[in-house]
Amino acid sequence: MSSQRIQHLREEFEYTQDFVAEYLECNRSTYANWETGNIIIPLDIASKLAILYNVPLSFILGVGTIHLEEENIKPIDYEYLRNRLKELKEKYNNSYDDISRYIDTNRSTTNRYFNGKINIPTDKLILLCEFFNVDVDDLCGTK
Repeated sequence: MSSQRIQHLREEFEYTQDFVAEYLECNRSTYANWETGNIIIPLDIASKLAILYNVPLSFILGVGTIHLEEENIKPIDYEYLRNRLKELKEKYNNSYDDISRYIDTNRSTTNRYFNGKINIPTDKLILLCEFFNVDVDDLCGTK
């Protein structure tokens, strides 16, 4: 779904794949793979696209249905994201085991996501949003 959205946005803005790839500092073929859905868009790239097109990160990731131009779209604040995840984990008294089962990874990896040792893949972030019933943009501090 996100691949169709980024292609639509690119065409709506009349940008070429070369232009967007240059903006993202990647190869055009890599960008083309994100646009066709052959590769999942990394979270940091999705954040840059949200800024480029001035739309919520949730829209870029295909989990938000509204395509309204926003003001002040910000890049992902990874420290805010980690703190928010820890806060939600404590608030709902979830264990790393509970969370790990839901996002289909092991406890150690989940712990490393929460502590910033490794980046959270886009698909796991979306599952975390579902698990905690929060909006992507609210979780990432992008609005």
